[in-house]
Amino acid sequence: MAEGLRSIVVKKNGVEVSKILVGTSPFIAAGQFEKCHQYYLEFVLRRGGAANVLSWCLKNGFTWVQAIDVDFLADEIRMASREASQKPKIVLSTWDKPERAIRRFEGLDVRVLLLHASITDSLDPPRLEEALARIERLGLTPGVATHAPARTLPMLKRVEGVKVVMVPLNYAGLFNDRVEETLRSLREMEVVVIAKKVLGAGRLPVDEALRWAFSRPEIDSIALGVASLSEAEYTLKSARRLMSGVPIRTEAPSKNLGLAEQQGPSSAGPSGALRLKGG
Repeated sequence: MAEGLRSIVVKKNGVEVSKILVGTSPFIAAGQFEKCHQYYLEFVLRRGGAANVLSWCLKNGFTWVQAIDVDFLADEIRMASREASQKPKIVLSTWDKPERAIRRFEGLDVRVLLLHASITDSLDPPRLEEALARIERLGLTPGVATHAPARTLPMLKRVEGVKVVMVPLNYAGLFNDRVEETLRSLREMEVVVIAKKVLGAGRLPVDEALRWAFSRPEIDSIALGVASLSEAEYTLKSARRLMSGVPIRTEAPSKNLGLAEQQGPSSAGPSGALRLKGG
């Protein structure tokens, strides 16, 4: 792989993660997508479809994958890895016991294990802390995903062991209409933040949505689901191009000190987003 195609990895609070993660929700035909039935036919019922897209991603330097804990998806990632001769690094989301999730993805380089939103949003701190401790004992970075950040983030501030949080965030407020409240809560937490639904499940203009996400200092990484080779090439290469204008943080910033505060008032853009140089 050419040097210029390598993933840009950021480090915060001792946790490493790529600025761009290849999302896998389309491959399991998640219900938020308007084309979920088409995705079911293309990826769930037909083996090799997801592997074909993921192989392109790996060959083109997008080597971090945000995977969902499903048997067939683990197999597709292994197929892609063999085809591309490239071992991806995995941020894995599971609703199962951590030990079983790791067995399903055996042979793959799982770095971060997130408790699925169905667990996190149950608002059960003792259950979360027990599961997070088990993940830590496995030698992985523990974290959580949430579908309801406005309700769940205040609770998570009291939970021990959370190092990564994955939340739905986009400038239009799709799938989370309390964007500013969510960002404010994240600024108060010492965690790595992965934004999902940045493109609103395909409903938002790609460049505009990416500009906003990359301009937010609260967001350390974004997960971008792609459902075809053409989508992968356009979306992921657009992200790489736009990211070139964003200062990459390699250490945790001072608490509550964001990019907007460092650079002054933001320029015009969606929800006051900063305009990126070179974009």
